[in-house]
Amino acid sequence: MKILKGEIISNEKYGPDVYKMEVFSPYIVKNALPGQFLMVRCSSEDILDPLLRRPISIFNTEESFKVFSLLYLVKGRGTEFLSGLKKGDALDFVGPLGKECKLDYGTDVNNVLIGGGIGIAPLYMIAKQLMKKGCRGTFIAGFRDSPYYGFDKDMIDLGISHQIYCEKDLSRNIGLATDYLRDHIAEMDNSSVYCCGPKPMLAKIQDILKDQDIKVIGLLEEVMACGIGVCKGCAVKVKEKEGFGYKNVCSEGPSFDLKEVLF
Repeated sequence: MKILKGEIISNEKYGPDVYKMEVFSPYIVKNALPGQFLMVRCSSEDILDPLLRRPISIFNTEESFKVFSLLYLVKGRGTEFLSGLKKGDALDFVGPLGKECKLDYGTDVNNVLIGGGIGIAPLYMIAKQLMKKGCRGTFIAGFRDSPYYGFDKDMIDLGISHQIYCEKDLSRNIGLATDYLRDHIAEMDNSSVYCCGPKPMLAKIQDILKDQDIKVIGLLEEVMACGIGVCKGCAVKVKEKEGFGYKNVCSEGPSFDLKEVLF
């Protein structure tokens, strides 16, 4: 983990209120692992507002160009500041943070990745690694109104089967990403599920698969202050052998056995 600055190569719209930022950083490209994130400074050096950094998942790394990319949703002062940064500006960040998401590389395993909205971001690195190892996979994405502009192209470039669910876009599967699980539960023997998105989505996945012998890894999204496990602000409740306990999403996650998380 280091405090770093990287030159912004591009910062463009990827979907409604969603941006994809590409940043030059040989260190992050060399050291980032699937599931990890950065704590990004979202203010100028002379105006520390907002004061705290924001956790943003690493979307992709491109070794040949020494560039990593982030997806972020504009929903407050911090991300509004990020959306105004231009090519050539410097991005201030700390990372990579969090633990690597442990993947199942069995060639006979059916890997299902389910992302809700901006929750698709950390799943891309996971999907890329699985494809690199010759594994089978399907990427399911759920969007409220319409898909992110760049998602189809990124999935095609990755070479992974994918389906999109929307609540309102009639050109896509109408419904929620979790509908895929309900419709295909009988076909999911020897499957591993990786998911990220809003808590109601993760809770529904947990409920659908609670009685199934299926590995389910959830990448949790929590508000963070420090990003290194000191402040305890991102602690989540989890099952233990006797009762329950708490784990920090930043330092002990963000990937957890979803069946052990208590919402």
